[in-house]
Amino acid sequence: MKKLLVIFLLIIVALGGAAYYYLGSINAIVKEQVEKHGSETLQTTVKVGGVNIKLLDGLGEITQFSIANPNGFSNATAIGFDTVRLDIDTDSITEMPIIIEEILIDSVATLYELNAQGKGNLNALLDQVKAQTAGKSEDKASTDSSSGSSDIRLVVKKLTIKDTQLALDLTALGQKRYEETLPTFSIANIGGGDGLPPEQLGQAIGQQVLDNIIKQAKAKQKDKLTAQAKEKIMKELDGKGGEKLKGLLNKFGN
Repeated sequence: MKKLLVIFLLIIVALGGAAYYYLGSINAIVKEQVEKHGSETLQTTVKVGGVNIKLLDGLGEITQFSIANPNGFSNATAIGFDTVRLDIDTDSITEMPIIIEEILIDSVATLYELNAQGKGNLNALLDQVKAQTAGKSEDKASTDSSSGSSDIRLVVKKLTIKDTQLALDLTALGQKRYEETLPTFSIANIGGGDGLPPEQLGQAIGQQVLDNIIKQAKAKQKDKLTAQAKEKIMKELDGKGGEKLKGLLNKFGN
């Protein structure tokens, strides 16, 4: 199996490939694929605690998943979650496309950390995914023909990211660390009616998920810095006859 482009796809592809060839040892295969190819693709450590796939029942669960921070950042975990649940269409296991009814990623813990240069850790992971995508596209035809992976086509009807706990760490810029909860979001019908090869599906999932989390984290960052700047101005106006200006600032802040 080829190195895949993003960690969420690794779960799906390992599941789909094993359905054909390695039914008896699917749990070990999923764990191996996620950790090995995830680490190679993202250039950081990816770990999985346990896998429990009940393929004939159309159910799956992956627990204690984590992605370490990329180089240039702290030694913390960038993304981690307790459980990934998969709802598999058992009627599609032996035909194409393989249908994943839903992937539910619950209780996600995400660190959005800025280094001294103002670069975000999740942005670095996204850049790595994009670099892998660009490199693969140059030799896609020859790789597909030699590996046969182009025969695998996948559809994810719904992917949901729920209850993301965001740690917004701005300490490298002389600011604070904040704890926030991000709203649940979903991505629907990934792969369309005919499905997508693993590489293309991985790009679609990975970029949309990371882009969404980064967008929400940046919005939180902007809110925090704006509030901090306002607080500083208000303190400077205390005792300087700036009551009218303070009132005006309060109006703009509401």
